[in-house]
Amino acid sequence: MKTVKPDTIVYIAGIGALGSVLAASFCRSGYPIHLLLKKHQLSSYNESELTMINGDEKYSCYPPAMDIADINEPIDFLVCCVKAYDITTLLMRLKNSLHQHSIIILIHNGLGIVDEIKMQLPQLRIISGICTIGAYLEEPFTVHAFLEGKVHLGRVLGQFKAQEVEFISTAFQQANLPYQWEDDIETMMWEKFALNCSINILTALFNCKNGDLLLHGELLEKMTDEIAQVISAYGMSISGKDLYIKVIQLLKRVGNNYSSTYKDMQHKRRTELPYLNGHLIKLAQQKKIPTPVNIELWNQFSTRK
Repeated sequence: MKTVKPDTIVYIAGIGALGSVLAASFCRSGYPIHLLLKKHQLSSYNESELTMINGDEKYSCYPPAMDIADINEPIDFLVCCVKAYDITTLLMRLKNSLHQHSIIILIHNGLGIVDEIKMQLPQLRIISGICTIGAYLEEPFTVHAFLEGKVHLGRVLGQFKAQEVEFISTAFQQANLPYQWEDDIETMMWEKFALNCSINILTALFNCKNGDLLLHGELLEKMTDEIAQVISAYGMSISGKDLYIKVIQLLKRVGNNYSSTYKDMQHKRRTELPYLNGHLIKLAQQKKIPTPVNIELWNQFSTRK
């Protein structure tokens, strides 16, 4: 096992809102950062800088950036904040730079990515993350951060030594990023998956804020009952009623916000719904669990997009 050194370069792919917050925070703490950008992003970045605004504080930096297609150096530590549908493709493009000792952190919505990686890049070790830190891009490479949430990380593929977990913890702490290592990240991932399956597709179909879904309680109740049956069949013990209550509580808490799926639809981007409701339906079919409500909603979305 290679030794993790304090000067290990942190490569960050996916410079959206969250990726920008992480990159600026690591950079401010003195960690060497390299941004992995697409060609069109690189030309735009070369004419600007990376800026994070947190309350009255404004921090700007200019970490080195490179085209993802051009990298040929070993990557020991990769933080990946790209959309679910781009992750496997990205890792395949980087496969000559990644190795069996690389620390790879994935932060995204949905499930099914780890199964894809197991099939195509089984030698890689993966840490998954769930982030509740708030952030939005004012413009490319300028992000407003709200650091009240937390980054939860945990192992999902391969084994990690204690010194590697300690290195990750130290990096996040020194970057002043609220952070917690989870021994059971998969349970948290299943719960987030269930919540996103319950909310995101409806905000896209109804073209609404999260809180407007409170007007569709009967539909939510039917959806969450099906979703709970499916995830319970895979070891996540939760009743439809309990999931429904969690969804209602979340909608009340983030009622004025828009889901990531709504934003993707508004900007005519691909959504992560194939890794949410699409994946849910596949999981249900594998266990022969009927999900007529979710199938109907998925069909409505598929014909509309």
